Amino acid sequence: MKLICTQENLNKAIGIVGKITNKNTTLPILNNVLLKTEKGRLKLTSTNLELGVDYWVGGKIEEEGEITVPTKLFANFISSIPSGNVEMKLKGDVLSVKCGRYKTNIKGMDAKEYPLTPKIEMKPIFKVRSFEFKQALLQVIPSISSSESRVEITGVFMNLSKLNKNRLILAATDSYRLAEKTLDLEKDGADKETIDLLKDIKSVIVPKDTVQEIVRDLGDEDEMVEVTISESQILFSFGNASVISRLIEGKYPDYQQVIPSKFESEVKIGIDETVNAIKVASLFTDASSNSIELKLLPELKALEIGAETGEIGSNSAKVPAEISGSGLNVIYNYKYLLDGFNSISGDQAVLKVNGEGMPTVLTSDTDKSFLYVIMSIRS
Repeated sequence: MKLICTQENLNKAIGIVGKITNKNTTLPILNNVLLKTEKGRLKLTSTNLELGVDYWVGGKIEEEGEITVPTKLFANFISSIPSGNVEMKLKGDVLSVKCGRYKTNIKGMDAKEYPLTPKIEMKPIFKVRSFEFKQALLQVIPSISSSESRVEITGVFMNLSKLNKNRLILAATDSYRLAEKTLDLEKDGADKETIDLLKDIKSVIVPKDTVQEIVRDLGDEDEMVEVTISESQILFSFGNASVISRLIEGKYPDYQQVIPSKFESEVKIGIDETVNAIKVASLFTDASSNSIELKLLPELKALEIGAETGEIGSNSAKVPAEISGSGLNVIYNYKYLLDGFNSISGDQAVLKVNGEGMPTVLTSDTDKSFLYVIMSIRS
């Protein structure tokens, strides 16, 4: 292998593929990144056997070849050298890397020992704009369960049943709160032929680690993300990168049945002022429950947000609000409530409230494509 590429492009590539490698004592080669020339470019690959990332770097390929090198060492060296052309040459299992006055020899491992990255031999089922997709994932990620006792809710539920109408639905829940985001794709966003080939696959569950990797890798460029799905795997392709992952097996809970259709009261409130009041009240919460109380005061056109503990003291703040319906006192976990307010867009939020121990729905006043459901706590 012999090639020339730029330090800037190589540094970006190793920064992306290197995130999923970690100290693996049972299979040391997984601590390495695979460097391989392919179709006139250099491809960098990493995997942890659950998730695989590829990134292609343009350059001048003089000799084909492949090798794996320690990810951390390679990444640290490339990020430390100056901008300019990087020359790489492979001799046996030693990779020589030169840039300006810097030169190093890195001992690698045979690429043939590196696990093969799975491939999905199908056309993408849909494509979506990267910025919109990233924002949608960020809205639902906080609600993903971290408990391994129910594996089926440790990822993002991707509802594909509306793709023929160019609509994708994402959802996540940890049994205490629920986030649902509806994405409207462009007219040619979904491939009808591929949808038909999937037949009975109407939804998939994407692992949390995969979703977080996608969010990290998607930049600010306005590009398209192409999504390809098989029975057990999902592939995301965008720019010079691709991420392939296993899917979570199991049946996702029918979360629609927990979303109430009727409410005792509705509160329209400013997001920034409410978030600040919640943060202040959280200073006075009991660490075991994290509970704060919301008092709906229709006659005062205000929402009172407060907390009290015997050891610390008490706090309350009244936030201006438009309230329709009856006055209620409702208790929530402040962390879950903050996640909801931080996930919605716009300046105004709408809280649709029922009594204690019942689900509350939180939405934006202007963007109805996202809703957040949080269970209130019984006093």
